[in-house]
Amino acid sequence: MRRLIVLTMLLALLPSYAQATNSCEWDTKSGWVSRENKKSGANDWAQSIPVKMSADFSRRKKADRVEGYFSTTSVGCAQSAILTILGDSKPVTISIFRTGYYKGSGARLISKVQVTKTWKFTPDKLTPPGQYLFRLDSPRKISSFVPLVINNAESQSEITFISSVLTWQSYNQWGGQSLYKGEDAKRETRTDKVTFDRPYDGDGSGQVRYMELPLLKIAEKLGIDINYATDIDLDSNKELLKNTNAVLFGGHSEYWTIQMRASIEEAIANGVNLIVLGGNTAYNKTTVPKDKRAMSEIVQWRDSTVNKPESTFLGSQYLTLGVHRDLVIANPQRWPFNTLKGVTKIEGVMGYEVDSPLYSPGPGVESLGAMNILPTEKRKIAMSTYYSAPSGAGVLNIGTNGWVCAIENVCPWGHRFSKQSSQAIASVTWEILRKAATQKLGETHPAIIDIPERL
Repeated sequence: MRRLIVLTMLLALLPSYAQATNSCEWDTKSGWVSRENKKSGANDWAQSIPVKMSADFSRRKKADRVEGYFSTTSVGCAQSAILTILGDSKPVTISIFRTGYYKGSGARLISKVQVTKTWKFTPDKLTPPGQYLFRLDSPRKISSFVPLVINNAESQSEITFISSVLTWQSYNQWGGQSLYKGEDAKRETRTDKVTFDRPYDGDGSGQVRYMELPLLKIAEKLGIDINYATDIDLDSNKELLKNTNAVLFGGHSEYWTIQMRASIEEAIANGVNLIVLGGNTAYNKTTVPKDKRAMSEIVQWRDSTVNKPESTFLGSQYLTLGVHRDLVIANPQRWPFNTLKGVTKIEGVMGYEVDSPLYSPGPGVESLGAMNILPTEKRKIAMSTYYSAPSGAGVLNIGTNGWVCAIENVCPWGHRFSKQSSQAIASVTWEILRKAATQKLGETHPAIIDIPERL
């Protein structure tokens, strides 16, 4: 009996994981995202910081910026991230913005602080889970953002939104080299390993503002309860997707680790919907070290040394780049394009990179739409696809990385969209998210197979 009492007392002194995650006193009850978005947004959150794309070579002009990077890509309650500031020895004003809908403004100001060089940030009651942008301002300097995800890994969620930081970093040209180009902007001088211990080029936000935020705003406007995470979280935490109905990727998630892919395939097998509103997804296999601060060992998943084409779980896979074409809707009466009530095409949305199911192995899929081809052309055909998994999950791959950025007409390749096209894309996205958040899509919207299984 005495041993039992002592053991009970010792257990009582040990903090449980649930207690740790609740120590911030976040609102975690159903509907919390909707309640969060009733708060006032900040219309001027991006003032004087125009959207600049990843791999933006304006870096080589050596403009006088204040910029920085965090010691981690995501942080939970009671965890900390160290911000290293570059480009100034004077006090820097940090404005903490949580991005979201906020009646269309796109972000809410949480607080401001003045710091120099390094700063320790720890989430608290005032900073609920979400995708954050920390704005850095200093007199006579060009301002920039630093992204950070605040997560609550134990939360029950309708959708888990994955920020693709591995892909942002692969294209990041800060310091001169990326996985694509060297300091002379030539592919021959590119590096085979990149580090997270540096700012992002462009406006400092990675690809948040054009490949993810337009999508995130729609999800938060819908009031969907979201679990926010990065692909590094997906690599690290095997339990990340156990309490969610759907996994959502934005416009560009090209680099995946072995554990990332295993987690997604297991989730699909367990009935979790996979929604990919991008193109060129899971094309490259990469490796990250234990500290998660670098990426290297890049090889295509379809390479003979790996032999695991991404189409085997996505239904389709990367086909080509340099495309700017219309999406011709295959069957306007079918879900999810039936919400457009007779619209037969969306102009210009297929590009810059596009996918197809026609030239790779994979499950039987429904063709939601295809890239328009002129009668005189011999191009291979890109498609948006959908299939129902045996578990009841639905897997939708929109097959173009022009989809998300077109919602707010901020695509990085000079592509511009009509108001009608942007509205149509937003409307279909609304429908996809609304259903994926609450239903096993494969059961409520079983795929009508147009392209049989390819072995």
